[in-house]
Amino acid sequence: MPLKIYLAKRITTYLTIFVVSVTLVWTLIKFAPGDPALTNVMRAMIAPGVRYTPEQIEMFKQRAIEMLGYNLPLHEQFILLWKRIFTGDLGWSTYFSAPVSSKILEIVINDLLLIAPAIIVSWFLGNWLGALAARYRALDRVLVPLMYVLTATPYFLFGLLLVYVFGVVYGVFKPVITSTDIHGLFVNPCWETLLNFLRAYTLPFLSMVLVSMGGWASGMRTLMIYELESNYARYMESLGFSARKISSYAFKYAINPQITGLGIQLGTIIVAGLALSSIFNYPGAGIALIYAINYRDVFLIQGIVIVYTIMVIAANFIIDIVYVVVDPRLKVGFTSG
Repeated sequence: MPLKIYLAKRITTYLTIFVVSVTLVWTLIKFAPGDPALTNVMRAMIAPGVRYTPEQIEMFKQRAIEMLGYNLPLHEQFILLWKRIFTGDLGWSTYFSAPVSSKILEIVINDLLLIAPAIIVSWFLGNWLGALAARYRALDRVLVPLMYVLTATPYFLFGLLLVYVFGVVYGVFKPVITSTDIHGLFVNPCWETLLNFLRAYTLPFLSMVLVSMGGWASGMRTLMIYELESNYARYMESLGFSARKISSYAFKYAINPQITGLGIQLGTIIVAGLALSSIFNYPGAGIALIYAINYRDVFLIQGIVIVYTIMVIAANFIIDIVYVVVDPRLKVGFTSG
């Protein structure tokens, strides 16, 4: 198969996934119980000592309906949604009283600050430990139980455990992280703000890294054992190649499925980040989504889902390209096609 056809098929698949995901979320929001317009009006009208007449309430509600676009037929609302997506105007957040696009930009930056380093560190560290466990039996006996425990532990449960032990009991790290901890480091970079940031950042970072690392290590160990027992490895051993050289070749083949697995796990890792943000009060998409759902902030819910769907799809597409580059068998297939 030519490379161009392969990429065209992947792009078509990801575009279909994006359209279906956005349509599904839009449909769920439209047919969810409750009245977002009335909810927004009641929140805006909460003021001590102020009373509104039924006519004023109805007028405010009509304005909210027009702002949400609920006065339009459903098909026009759906068309308007896609117009907003292509123009980058994702609407107005009634909870934060700010444009959704600017708020999501802040949220995405905060999430990338946590998720991106955690993914990279856990993937490299997990694959390295898994390869070592497959090669050295003494180390394998120590690492395997630890791998299984970490893999079987949910992210949020491990996060709660770290918060209780190191944040509450011993007080080594801060149990929560706020926007002030993050912004302080970039606005006023110094040793004090750096240490304050690290004390707040360490627990959510370790929660993601250690649990993810267990899965990667377990997977790499299994793949390496399979490769080391394959025919080519035994043939190299009979020719007198060193164990280190054989392991090096085995690792090159074992790492390819792990690259594919990285794309598959991205969605899970991002969802884990959403759960952890609520535990550590991390100013990311998780805590923002909770507020948006509780206060029926329709545009913010749609915006978060749209942007994070695009991020996952884009990351998977990049991984598809990287996989073609690093796997010589695929490169030969595309060249011959």
